[in-house]
Amino acid sequence: MKVSFLFPVFLAATQFVLPASAEETPKTQEQRDAEIIKRYDTNKDGKLDEAEIAAVKEQMFMEGQEKKEQRRERIQARLENSIKEFDQNGDGKLDEAEKTAREAALRARAEKMPRVMKRLDTDKDGKLSDAEWIAGREKIIERLQDARPEKK
Repeated sequence: MKVSFLFPVFLAATQFVLPASAEETPKTQEQRDAEIIKRYDTNKDGKLDEAEIAAVKEQMFMEGQEKKEQRRERIQARLENSIKEFDQNGDGKLDEAEKTAREAALRARAEKMPRVMKRLDTDKDGKLSDAEWIAGREKIIERLQDARPEKK
């Protein structure tokens, strides 16, 4: 059975799956659709049937999982580097004084980064108030906790 009513939904979703070169000009929707059909239409009937749509979904899921794992690895490396940078006594963890030093350094770095300031400086005065810093830090902590590998 052909599932033509789902076809546009999957075409729109899979535009993120196809690799795009930075040198290419933006493609029209018709061009993206044609590429997707060419890539996933295994029976060459010009449409995506249920099995082909399932393959698209599986591909998108796998690529999403790979990106999630890469993000976890980057965050874990940053966390380890942060501990190494601020662990003055070399015990492999941060005591209160080391945490305070890290907090001050992270805030100072954040204030020098335009992208971070754009997100955290909610009143747009060009400075991070204590409330803005605390709120932003909480969001960062949530993201770090979400990125940690699940314990089994």
